[in-house]
Amino acid sequence: MADSRTRRAAPTRRRETVGAKRGGSAWAPRFAAALITLVLAVVVFVAVAADSARSPGPNPGGAPDGQGTPAETATATTPAGEPSPTAPPPTATPTAGPDGTVVVTCGDILAPVDKVHRLPADCVPPDLVQLPASASAGGAQYLRREAADALLAMFDAAREDGFELRVNSAYRSYETQAATYNYWVQVNGQAYADRTSARPGHSEHQLGTAADVGARGLFLEDFAGTPEADWLAENAWKFGFVVSYPDGKEHITGYAYEPWHVRYVGRDVAEAVHRSGLTLREYLLQR
Repeated sequence: MADSRTRRAAPTRRRETVGAKRGGSAWAPRFAAALITLVLAVVVFVAVAADSARSPGPNPGGAPDGQGTPAETATATTPAGEPSPTAPPPTATPTAGPDGTVVVTCGDILAPVDKVHRLPADCVPPDLVQLPASASAGGAQYLRREAADALLAMFDAAREDGFELRVNSAYRSYETQAATYNYWVQVNGQAYADRTSARPGHSEHQLGTAADVGARGLFLEDFAGTPEADWLAENAWKFGFVVSYPDGKEHITGYAYEPWHVRYVGRDVAEAVHRSGLTLREYLLQR
């Protein structure tokens, strides 16, 4: 029975408590607090508006004065696709990294690629196309589209002169070049491999614009001294190609003579290199 009385008394206390919240004097503190909050909000708004009217505003780049680099500022105000007039020019001579090498831009067909300049490991050139079987030897070969078109035009011209040229190695990925280099190290030793094979990242083949050319089943060293090799040396530049590693220039190129290795750089540049008498490496580094 005591439990029943307790349960009946509880509702009375709850009603009193609830009723007290609705009492005539309970609203006053809340109203006062709300009024004070409203007044403070108005004061803050007026102060901010006045400060904005006095301020010269952010700098043209959208960053507060003294913050952000000029390049960041220009990027924020320059329309998409248009160069910024205030952006710093690209560095003419990139600084070598801790390993002494310089990373070049992936996709640039005129990037120097040698024992000092290298491509990023993840660099895969765009628009690679497979060469037709009639121009290939040793399986599928790939080049960038522009280089492939130029190479086929060159092979057509060679055919008219009685020579059937073939590509036995064109584009190589970073991983493929690593395997290739390691193979030659195992076969011929480190010193010989460094004269005849590029380390991964340092191969022009990764550009997708270089090809090793042969004829009649004669490739690499067997191609040297053939009439086809002579024809390639005399005519490659007319189609936008340069023999990257000419005879007697190992002290400049870093690699032994390779009459079979040609690289596409476009007809204008190839002609300029041909007329200059410079190696391709010398020409590209003086740009």
